[in-house]
Amino acid sequence: MDLGMHTTLTDSNSKLDPEVIAIADKISPLMAKEFGRVWDLFKNRTTPFITDEFEVLVRNYTQPEIKVTASGAGADWDTNNDITALPVSASYIDRITVGDVVLVENEVLVVKAVDRSGNTIDVYERGAGESSPVAHGVAELTCKVIGNAHEEGKVDAEAMAEGTTKFTNYTQLVEEVIDLSKADTDQARKTGRTADTLREEAIERVMRDLARSAIYGVSRAPASGQPSMTRGLLQWCNLTAGIKTNVAGAFTETALKSILNDVRLAGGTVDFIAMAPANKTIFNGFSSADSITVDNAVRYTGRVIDSYMADGFGLIPVIVDLDMPKDMVVVGDSRKMEKGWKENDSLKFVKETNTSSRENKETLQGKFGLAVHNIGQSFGLLTGLTTA
Repeated sequence: MDLGMHTTLTDSNSKLDPEVIAIADKISPLMAKEFGRVWDLFKNRTTPFITDEFEVLVRNYTQPEIKVTASGAGADWDTNNDITALPVSASYIDRITVGDVVLVENEVLVVKAVDRSGNTIDVYERGAGESSPVAHGVAELTCKVIGNAHEEGKVDAEAMAEGTTKFTNYTQLVEEVIDLSKADTDQARKTGRTADTLREEAIERVMRDLARSAIYGVSRAPASGQPSMTRGLLQWCNLTAGIKTNVAGAFTETALKSILNDVRLAGGTVDFIAMAPANKTIFNGFSSADSITVDNAVRYTGRVIDSYMADGFGLIPVIVDLDMPKDMVVVGDSRKMEKGWKENDSLKFVKETNTSSRENKETLQGKFGLAVHNIGQSFGLLTGLTTA
């Protein structure tokens, strides 16, 4: 697990703590290699967080489709010749403008005017170009916007702008206090409670805290008498705007393919699949998981698959984290994940001054934050998984 971020300071007031760096470099936690893997997916920010509250802004690119109400009062979509006041579902009227070329079943239309209060459109003609006019009698139809066409020299379309979704998150203060009052006595040396050992243990405890916060952390604003907290990967993926599926059953290749396809259709990218060891055991049996044939002279048993070949994404590495829950699997793009310390509050040992003259205490502390971009596009969450 890479503590890493404490080397990203750019302000003139803070200094890197060489003791923290040296100890972090030599620590080998007594844990499997799957420890802290989700934390390591988060890339180090190039600059520290400036404030305790920060925002992640995501542009909302509209899907190129609308829904039309096929039947209505009088002649509407249920005829093949009406070109005025054709009803569009109210929640989709903001996705269309003058000049949009719309495919309704097999009929092509070009929008001439939009009535956003009445939720209707006018079209130039029914069955534009090489298509034929068709009467559509279904109650509601999903239609594709397949292009944009305008009359030469005539500019009357509305200005369209994509919306922006704002997600707010906060930094979180992590602390580990160590008592060095007796660290250098002979008795302390015999029991291993030396200053270096105590500092190493404090860093390992912080590493465990950071590893789990990266997965399970929830967002909470700072308030009087309450600590602020930062949102981890699962909560980012579980936001209302996120792509998620409640499987309510076994972890199957079909479920994995489905969530990958949902991300693909949203225009996102995926470069990891994160899961618990129990789900990795199931994943090893997936038929489409990538495998490599070795020389026949090499003999061993067991099947361990480390990547998945997915249509549209290619080979996707599988990340196994000991702290991932068994009932969830995340697919996502690590290039959209950031971790960072707050300015002037990077991970460091601080000598406690509010102690008696006989006490010598230090605190390993720092404020960190986690940011995930492209929620609703490049991340997918499977929930409700059951394992044997």
